[in-house]
Amino acid sequence: MRPSSDEAPNFTGRLLVAHPSLRDPNFRRTILFLLTHDSEEGAHGLVINRPTNKSLGDFFPDRELELLKHVPVYVGGPVGKQELTIVSFQWSSGGAKVTFHAPESLEFLETFGEEELKSLRAFVGYAGWNRGQLEFELDQNDWLIYPAAEHILRDDGGGMAWLGLMKGLGPAYYMLALAPDDPSLN
Repeated sequence: MRPSSDEAPNFTGRLLVAHPSLRDPNFRRTILFLLTHDSEEGAHGLVINRPTNKSLGDFFPDRELELLKHVPVYVGGPVGKQELTIVSFQWSSGGAKVTFHAPESLEFLETFGEEELKSLRAFVGYAGWNRGQLEFELDQNDWLIYPAAEHILRDDGGGMAWLGLMKGLGPAYYMLALAPDDPSLN
């Protein structure tokens, strides 16, 4: 599902969906939002479907957080696992716009309205690819490129978003997605 073109495509703002055959434990059954992608510079993204079962309140126990204490925190990827990234997603007809928020700005974020709070997500870690690395993985069919959709980014973290995408891609993908990691267990 990679567009063909003479120019190198830029997938910034798109979803990177793990193919059912991808076995790397860092990315098995993941959906990533690509924050940046450039065939010359590499890529940077956040896994959006691996909740930590923690919230911002757990990361800042000594801060007086009223509204933000329930913002979910996700495992963003295997790189920089000590880094906390807070982002909000705004939607338009052109797709998602991402705004980064520094953890030091929590008091400002506490002034967000209900809809703005729904758009907030926090991540520990991120995913990164060097020049040509993601293109190689795409050529190996490790990933599928998918348009970003608000309902996917707002998934409740129940783990069904990836399986739902596989089902939407057709019976072959869905059957591969349902197969156990160890076929002898089938």
